[in-house]
Amino acid sequence: MFKTNNGTKEHSWVERIKTPSFQKWAISIGTTLILTLLLSPTLQLPPKQYKIGDISTKELKSTQDLLVEDEKSTQEKRVEAEKSVLSVYDYDPGVLRNAENQIRSTFDTLSSSFQKGEKGNDQNAKREKTWESSLPIPLNQREWSLLEKERFHPSMGETALGLLASILKRGVVNDKGLLDPDSGRGIAIRDIQNREERTTLPPFSFFDFKEARNQLRTQADYLTPTIGKGLVPIVLKIADPFLRPNLTFNKDKTEERKKVARERVNPVYFKVKRGEVIVRAGDRIQEENLLKINALRKAQESAYIITILIGIGLLTFLLVASLYQFSTKNIRKINLSTKDLLLLSSVLLGLLALLKLFLMMTEILEGEFLSIPSSSYLYLFPVVTGAMIIRIVIHAEVAIFFAILSSYFSASMMGNQLSFFIFCLVGSMVGAHLVARCEQRSIIIKAGLSVGGVNLILILALNLISGNPFKMSFLSDLIMGFVGGILSSVLVLGLTPIVESVFGYTTDIKLLELANLDNPLLKDLTLQAPGTYHHSVIVGSLVEAAAKSVSANPLLARVSAFYHDIGKLKKPLYFIENAGSPENKHGPLAPSMSSLILISHVKDGLELARENRLGERIARIIQQHHGTSLISYFYQKAKDQEDREMNPLDERDFRYPGPKPQTKEAGLVMLADAVEAASRTLTEPTPARIKGQVHRIIQSIFSDGQLEECELTLKNLHNIEESFTRILTAIFHQRIEYPVPSPAEPKKRINENLDSKPAKTYPFRLKKIRKSS
Repeated sequence: MFKTNNGTKEHSWVERIKTPSFQKWAISIGTTLILTLLLSPTLQLPPKQYKIGDISTKELKSTQDLLVEDEKSTQEKRVEAEKSVLSVYDYDPGVLRNAENQIRSTFDTLSSSFQKGEKGNDQNAKREKTWESSLPIPLNQREWSLLEKERFHPSMGETALGLLASILKRGVVNDKGLLDPDSGRGIAIRDIQNREERTTLPPFSFFDFKEARNQLRTQADYLTPTIGKGLVPIVLKIADPFLRPNLTFNKDKTEERKKVARERVNPVYFKVKRGEVIVRAGDRIQEENLLKINALRKAQESAYIITILIGIGLLTFLLVASLYQFSTKNIRKINLSTKDLLLLSSVLLGLLALLKLFLMMTEILEGEFLSIPSSSYLYLFPVVTGAMIIRIVIHAEVAIFFAILSSYFSASMMGNQLSFFIFCLVGSMVGAHLVARCEQRSIIIKAGLSVGGVNLILILALNLISGNPFKMSFLSDLIMGFVGGILSSVLVLGLTPIVESVFGYTTDIKLLELANLDNPLLKDLTLQAPGTYHHSVIVGSLVEAAAKSVSANPLLARVSAFYHDIGKLKKPLYFIENAGSPENKHGPLAPSMSSLILISHVKDGLELARENRLGERIARIIQQHHGTSLISYFYQKAKDQEDREMNPLDERDFRYPGPKPQTKEAGLVMLADAVEAASRTLTEPTPARIKGQVHRIIQSIFSDGQLEECELTLKNLHNIEESFTRILTAIFHQRIEYPVPSPAEPKKRINENLDSKPAKTYPFRLKKIRKSS
């Protein structure tokens, strides 16, 4: 249950649903949901699975823009990236450092024992034990004696270290054959202790283990002149155990770097546009075709349709809501009723549903007729139809609002191309402008031809901007654009009467039909209330002329004037213009009852207008043509009869219920109604008296605040006053007094007096007579 603002009354759900605000929200939400479905991508089953060499059973087109990975090119680039990675070798400086520590420590210890003068067998045994524990290198007696003779001088150890250093610093690998794949680009050498890295380019100067041992012996031979032939084998024997590979291939690190390089390679893609033919029926599936088919399958299988629909729905709602709020708050004329909103929704959804079907048909029609591409068919679609219909049945501001929405959504369905948005928007605005005063059906056809012409200019301009103005489809684009404009007018001609009938709108074409004096209501008015009929016709003449001077709708104003007093058909004799006898129907009635009878003609007229489907625009003017004005005659009469001891007289009981005029046309009918009625009271209607009377009536209505809700300005009132004065002066113009013949005067004499100057006064008549003779 819901409470009203004062919190005292509750409405049921049924009553709540009947409120305009609830209905507008329901229409808005329903429109958004349907728009979301129309704008969502086409849902299709994934394409059939193929393999290379298969024959395609049907033509397959991409339903969306795709980025297809070229797996072969991507793999080639990744292989190239892997090849560019240098092999990583770990350099271990600890091999040489370990040899230095052991050899120097041993020779320092043994050399110091000789410096202390230690002798004897015990000392010799101690030295041998130190050697075996520090340098487990077996020496024979001769070699040991030579070292003792040299007193284990540290220079012997340094000589052995020199041999090792010259080889280990160049680098020793276990198998030099591992370097062959890197012979053309180099390797990365990484110090495992300080993590420093350097790149060594070919040719490599490394030794493998076998080469290192041979090089060690060769360099040892060069020491013979320096240390003597007897010590060379000992030095070689000391160095040899410490010679081992200090460069080792780090496979894990190399593979890791190759993996990183591979992952850094971006996949190679090529684009597939929406609508592009992937494979034609009967073609053999090639590798490229298979890539595109698999990409399309993957895109359709992985599409999160629910999230896509939610996103489209939110975007659509925000766009429609923001545009609606801005328009209703900032553009005075946009005040959409529930019926208006329902019409906008129906036309928009119908237009887009037709476009959805049309886009599906273009895929079938493409190439069938003179090889016309599907892009050309897009210009054929009559997107202008919606804005033209809205302009005819509502007004220009709402038509602009509709044109923006329909153009945006149409362009979205046509591939989100800005060119189509411009094409749709400009065409819609031109079409809506050209049917602003649609008083003849030929105007709609002319508007369609004009839209077709504008389409030609738009297509030419868009092609020039594209940089390829005279492409193969240029001529077909022009033809389709022109035909599309004509097709729009044809649809408007067919749909406008349906819209009028279903939604109860009154267009200018409908107004022309209602302006026919053979209308049953006007005939009834002629027979039952001839005075009211005559009054209405004169009011129609007044408002039509005045409407042109204030930029109102002359046709709507004139036709509304014809019907503004149809409520008097219920009690015609209670209105003075229809009183055929001197008997006053209001004589025996109380002033309050008389005022109720006068007030009732507005309500009765509104009912008759709706029963006879005159349309809301005329019905509203009937309802507003007296506003809340005071029935001054009966109010004054009631005041004269007022009994002070009874309840005081309430002026509101003698005022029309309103509302006040809301449009220029309603204001004009109010003014003309009062002015025409007052003009009948003039005994001598001279131009000056007519002008003064018109001014007083308009000033009185303005001062009473009856015009404060319509769009008439002070300048408009001045123009209206001049227009009314001119028309009434022409109606009440002075005529010459014809002579009255005496009974004895012959009839021939009368005729002679009447035709005394035929040639000068009636030239057209005489000319016509001569022709007939």
